[in-house]
Amino acid sequence: MAPSRESASGGELRRGAAGKSTTGERVAVTGFGLVTPMGLTSWRSVSAVIRNRNRFAWHESVLVADAPDGTDLRGATVSRVLDSEAGYGLSGSERSMALLAPALREATAGLSPSTSHAPLAWIINGIPAGEVGAIPCPEDMLSLLSPVEYLPVGREGASGRCIFLDRVAEAVKAIREGRCERALVAAVDSRCFLPVLEGLLAAGRLLSGPNPEGIIPGEAAGAVLLEREDAARKRGAPVYAFISSWGRGVDPSPRAGGRPSQARGLTAAFYKAFEGLPAPGGEIGLVVADLNGERQRALEWALTEGRVFGPSDRERQLWLPAFAVGECGAALGAVQTVVAVAALAKNRAHGERVALFSSDDGGETRVLCLDRGDFTERHALNRWRREQRGNTNDRGRT
Repeated sequence: MAPSRESASGGELRRGAAGKSTTGERVAVTGFGLVTPMGLTSWRSVSAVIRNRNRFAWHESVLVADAPDGTDLRGATVSRVLDSEAGYGLSGSERSMALLAPALREATAGLSPSTSHAPLAWIINGIPAGEVGAIPCPEDMLSLLSPVEYLPVGREGASGRCIFLDRVAEAVKAIREGRCERALVAAVDSRCFLPVLEGLLAAGRLLSGPNPEGIIPGEAAGAVLLEREDAARKRGAPVYAFISSWGRGVDPSPRAGGRPSQARGLTAAFYKAFEGLPAPGGEIGLVVADLNGERQRALEWALTEGRVFGPSDRERQLWLPAFAVGECGAALGAVQTVVAVAALAKNRAHGERVALFSSDDGGETRVLCLDRGDFTERHALNRWRREQRGNTNDRGRT
């Protein structure tokens, strides 16, 4: 097999005539998990995003002034996992654990509890824990994960929205360089806590009557399992998608600075991600964006889309998960990634490649491109699972 040819964006691993990599070992997505206000499993949440369903409600504590004199009040609209599902009154590391644990178990369901299968893991936590060294991971899961890097996200400065895509790119590099055979990237965050809501209100970022361009806070947790294609084939794991390329950029006019952005950082990230692709941008039928209702983000995307995507006869879809699950900070990248992978597996991506992007308030931008895996339509996965169950039963009888 020929060695991988890397580009400035992380390289492109293309399929040959037999569906195998022609430039090096591909990195596959073989597991994923997602918890949102619409469901505790990936498929329920993804279906809600596709159908643009949501579970918005008024927050029980915070009131938003709808009039300058403060006479008209209404509850702040949030999108939060039901207390009956995540536990009533949980905060800090307890809520992180309640949200993330189901996603971790779903993403690692196919792994055996052995050191040879243990993935390198990154856990991104945007919920202030309050306890030094607290890791939002159940004890029974720690045996499945080889060294865990815990990444708390500070509330000062940058919002941490790019961290998940950053760690996916780092995981792919680690796998390609032979530092590990597989890796897990997970994230959990909530913008529904009272101190966070008060900060958003003070900054004028909450959706309200006088501010129709604000955000609806939400919460979510998600995880993806990545591994070398040959390792996935060896253990009979499903290959949902492949990581094909990525790019990064920095906007010289960050959103936090208050100046209008010219979308230079996002444009640069797309250009880097498209380097080496056979038809840069033209083969992408779906973009999963991190737009959340704020005007500046929408303007950045409008400027970027016209620059990086040329004229095309095919229709390109734009999906906005934050309009269904709410603005969930560092976990939004996980939501986008799982939605993109599921769209490819269910043949809802309008093609064989998906692009997704994130940007934070400090000007950092990231773009990730995914290629279709083994499943080409929504019934293929069910057939594969039935075949696997049949093979297991046959082995048990023999």
